[in-house]
Amino acid sequence: MTIREIFYGISMLLMPVSAFLAPTEWIMGRNAMFLALFILVLQFISSRGKARQPDRIWLFIALVVGGIAFCQFWWVKQFGDSSAGELLANTSYAKTYKILIPLSVLIFVTSVIPDKVISRFRFPLLGMICLAFGVASFEGIYTYLNEDNVRANIGGISTTAAYLETIQGLLCLYAINTIAVHYKKLLMMFVSVITFIIILMTGTRSATLLFPVILLIMAFRSMAVKDVIKLVPVLIIVFTVTLVAAHQVRDRFIEAYLELRHENTNNSTSVGARFSMWKSGLFTASNHLVGQSAESRLHDITRYIDTNEKGNAEALRNVPYHTHNEIIEIASLQGIAPAALMLILYVLTLVTFRKQGRMDLAAFTFTMPLIVFGIGDVLMIYPKAILSIFPTLCIYNILTRINREQRV
Repeated sequence: MTIREIFYGISMLLMPVSAFLAPTEWIMGRNAMFLALFILVLQFISSRGKARQPDRIWLFIALVVGGIAFCQFWWVKQFGDSSAGELLANTSYAKTYKILIPLSVLIFVTSVIPDKVISRFRFPLLGMICLAFGVASFEGIYTYLNEDNVRANIGGISTTAAYLETIQGLLCLYAINTIAVHYKKLLMMFVSVITFIIILMTGTRSATLLFPVILLIMAFRSMAVKDVIKLVPVLIIVFTVTLVAAHQVRDRFIEAYLELRHENTNNSTSVGARFSMWKSGLFTASNHLVGQSAESRLHDITRYIDTNEKGNAEALRNVPYHTHNEIIEIASLQGIAPAALMLILYVLTLVTFRKQGRMDLAAFTFTMPLIVFGIGDVLMIYPKAILSIFPTLCIYNILTRINREQRV
């Protein structure tokens, strides 16, 4: 094994540190990302044209992420107002574009890691993924047990924590499923249980529903149908017992049902507020196709909600943060072109994970959660989420290139 291969391996092992620990250990996650980037850029420069030719699709993904970063930078320079810190976009975009720029480069240089290096370091990479998952899970459970809150605020926001925990748990499951290891089913069951427990601690409905669905998809794609059918009753029982025992999750599902039932008479609820914010966000986006300031959007949305949404108090309370939809949030602030870039990113990852006419599991474990969570909330405005999601994408780049003969 050469020195060059060792450095490639070190860069691979740094990525899970960022992907799993950035939400709770920001400095460690950030430094791990920059160190991996530094190593890979040096390797790329010193290769003198002998580096692996990157797949064109990953180059496009890197360019799109770079484009998203540029759009955020443009918005900060054109519309940003640091003095209005109560509006989340004014403070967050000034940070997120600075993270997205190096992450776009990391996506590109990850694609030039030689396949033989990935093959040699696949077991250490799996070990680091499992270790990072274990540390992050311990921190999450420890945080919950030492807080007075009913919902675990891991890394600051309970819903964002649930989304990232889902993505992290699915990455760990994908890695275990991809790389041939002993006790694979036992390990996957353990990771699934721990992930689901932490999701339940956050009391986040979308993640609570989505995670078991993706587990079933993974089971159908990886196991014989008759074996999956045997697991379905077990999953139903576990899910039902968990909902009964976890009162905060049960209460939130009952709350959502009642909110939907009485939407016509009382829209000032968690669900009703989302509908109001989506409609008002689309309204202001249609009038500002090339972007606007956060203050201008707040004025437009407030006026629309007061006029057309019965002055929805819950929606007005949340509007200074975001519109609770990824695409609408981007379109209503930055304009239609940046929103299109986000849609293109979704499509490119789906295309990337389609192998030989068959959709790879990564499309369900990475892209599907991003899309589903992006329908009812926003991730790309939070630096911690960005620093976790895109190194995760880099790890999928590595895992999907592992030779199929090495898979079980």
